[in-house]
Amino acid sequence: MTAVTTESGVRVSARRSSVPVSRRHRWYVPLLFVGPALVVQITFLFVPLANTFVLAFTNASTIGGGRFTGLANFTELWSDSAFRHAVGRTFLYMAVAVPALTIGSTCLAVLVNTRLRGTGLVRPLLFSPMVLPLAVIAVVFQYMLNSDGLVNQVLTGLRVVSEPVPFLNDPDLALLSLTLVTVWKGCALYTLITLAALQNVSPELDEAGQLDGAGWLRRTISVTLPQIRGTTVLIAILAAVATLRVFTEPYVITGGGPGDATRTIVVYLFQKGISPGTDAGYASAISLVLFSFVLVISGVSWFVARRASS
Repeated sequence: MTAVTTESGVRVSARRSSVPVSRRHRWYVPLLFVGPALVVQITFLFVPLANTFVLAFTNASTIGGGRFTGLANFTELWSDSAFRHAVGRTFLYMAVAVPALTIGSTCLAVLVNTRLRGTGLVRPLLFSPMVLPLAVIAVVFQYMLNSDGLVNQVLTGLRVVSEPVPFLNDPDLALLSLTLVTVWKGCALYTLITLAALQNVSPELDEAGQLDGAGWLRRTISVTLPQIRGTTVLIAILAAVATLRVFTEPYVITGGGPGDATRTIVVYLFQKGISPGTDAGYASAISLVLFSFVLVISGVSWFVARRASS
């Protein structure tokens, strides 16, 4: 019991609550807020992930059934030349796309962040790929890169080439063309991330370099870029994981062709497990191998990021 004096000078007694503060809030109240999101995560992420681990050790089909076969699927993967070729193309795809995305987005972010005339018009054009679905972008580029597409019409009209360039029919050019589509689409997001990092760069250091007589290019290389090293490593990690799981570009534009020249790991997984194949167990084994690749790349990238930030 405590005494409280009101504004009129009257003393009244107030009973102090004997219930501890920790008991006033029920333990289940936070679950009411996180429960819906948790149910969605369990239903659409953790349950399918656990099911994939189980199916990888069976010979189950997409329509059901199957029995436990142990490591038979992984043994077959080891001797599957089509899978090895798909892995090689995927890593080649990543080796070309990741440096292009990292360097391109960094250069574009530096240029956009520079106070030049016309940057206000460049920004909406640069970020426009972010609002377009990737399937729509793939269809547009398929039309543009066909033998009778827009690019070949322009090249032949300007007499740059005498005959259409087989962007999507030549095995080497097809993979490079898909890489350019990925770079064009991904540069918008990674440029935005880099641009946000550049906004936090200390202007005093740039002004000090300018007073020392360093030019714009020298200040950018020696002063600005070292301050966003962590962001650059993050972009490389995101780009590596994204290109390792690339699917829409090769599936929509070339269907994995010509032949199997653009068949990536995810495209091969889809073909074995869904269309036209129905081998869910084998496809699940491919998924686990892909998952291990992502974990290894993420671990190596995390170690590189730790070294870069230290």
